[in-house]
Amino acid sequence: MPPLELPDFDFALSEARGDLALAELSEIHGAACGLACRANHSHGDDFLRLLELLQLVSEPPEGLRTVLLELFAATQSQLADDLLRLSIWLPGDEEPLDERTAALAQWCTGFLAGLAGSEGGLGDLSEDAAEALEDLRQIAQAEAGDGVAEDEETAFFEVVEYLRVVTLLLREELRGPESNEAIH
Repeated sequence: MPPLELPDFDFALSEARGDLALAELSEIHGAACGLACRANHSHGDDFLRLLELLQLVSEPPEGLRTVLLELFAATQSQLADDLLRLSIWLPGDEEPLDERTAALAQWCTGFLAGLAGSEGGLGDLSEDAAEALEDLRQIAQAEAGDGVAEDEETAFFEVVEYLRVVTLLLREELRGPESNEAIH
């Protein structure tokens, strides 16, 4: 069974009614991924409390609340997918690269906050996982460069793929498989 799809980014932006920017929506997804990587049985309410704690969303209007709960459910579904079909929720390619880069950096900030927002420490991490966390901290500070546009686009997509893989690596290391999941 395929995992749930993330809600439409532009629809979520419209449901935010101007209270959230592009980068903040990506930060919200990063927080969802971080929380879901750490907590096996998190619920949508846990996610909404985390967003309030991070001062991203407090008492969202019903339409946005629904989108956020769908986002968290889809994130959990994708992280549990045997075929590793995880999407990173970012603005579309029609947005300027500097805005997408800012959203990517905010996604990393949200992911790190989501990890920190769950109970317990990170424990003993493998060298790969520790390096991945350091990479996420560095990407969280990223800005668009002044290079050739095509080269920057390629680098952007490579970083997005790296984030996807790192998220799945950290999920496995921090949480382990669910009782009903196959161990690879």
